[in-house]
Amino acid sequence: MTLVELTVAMAIGVFLTWGAFQVYVQSKSNFRAAEVNTRLNENARFALETIEPDLRLAGFWGRHREAALVAPAGGIAVSCDGDDVTAWALDLAAPVEASDDVYDLGCAPFSAARAGSDVLVVRHASDLLRAPQAGQVQVQSSLAMAQLFADGGVPAGFGADSETRDLVVHAYYVDDTSSFTADLPSLRRQTLVAGALVEDQEIVSGVENLQVQFGLDANGDGTVERYVDPDDAAAVPGAIVAVRLWLLLRSEESPGAGYTDPREYQPLDADAPVIVPGDAPYPAGFQRLEVTKTIGLRNQVTG
Repeated sequence: MTLVELTVAMAIGVFLTWGAFQVYVQSKSNFRAAEVNTRLNENARFALETIEPDLRLAGFWGRHREAALVAPAGGIAVSCDGDDVTAWALDLAAPVEASDDVYDLGCAPFSAARAGSDVLVVRHASDLLRAPQAGQVQVQSSLAMAQLFADGGVPAGFGADSETRDLVVHAYYVDDTSSFTADLPSLRRQTLVAGALVEDQEIVSGVENLQVQFGLDANGDGTVERYVDPDDAAAVPGAIVAVRLWLLLRSEESPGAGYTDPREYQPLDADAPVIVPGDAPYPAGFQRLEVTKTIGLRNQVTG
């Protein structure tokens, strides 16, 4: 081979190697982006599948759905971080309530509650029957009445046709950090656990914002006439028959070096500003997904 032929062969080889490397880099980038997108969808699906059945049970008290038939709890004290939150936890007259753009629970958040994000509170009896357990706040119910108790003994006056279920109280909110890393936000909830205590639990990481709107039934026909923010004066127990959720999620890691989220996001809120990636606390170098779902409250519909 002559020197010219060798040089041409080397040039062709380098060109082909460079092309193959570029194909590899692009394929790896596409795979990484697809993997990030898959994880985002999985996190969104998990968050909705956690909240949705909770909302569908809101206002369920065992053998009936009438909060007025649940006798007031005597001798039960619910605490959170050493503070008495009994009145809030046992407010069965409000099976669903929310705070608009503010964290105002009696329990401290995990780290710092996300500014401009809503808080959603759900109360109901558990879907499964339970055995009476001392220290666990429970609901004993028959067709005619119900009673809260936490001493492990079935209240007097209930026959064999009654049933025992745990009282479920969940308050969903978004925190600026997660249990895994300090710079990753998370969807969390304050939940009533054994011992009449309210405990902070992480649902899924990567959730940046939660917004709630209530569907109101103004004429009692069982259908929604309009949706309002939680602070609307018309959003009162009895009128709320549906809940519309809006979640903004971000990837746990950047899809790649130099990536910038090009979109803007309008929260499901009449007075919330547009979320622009790059503004604190929404870093621009992450992929995002916004999801919306409307959930009917089967135990609140009267029509």
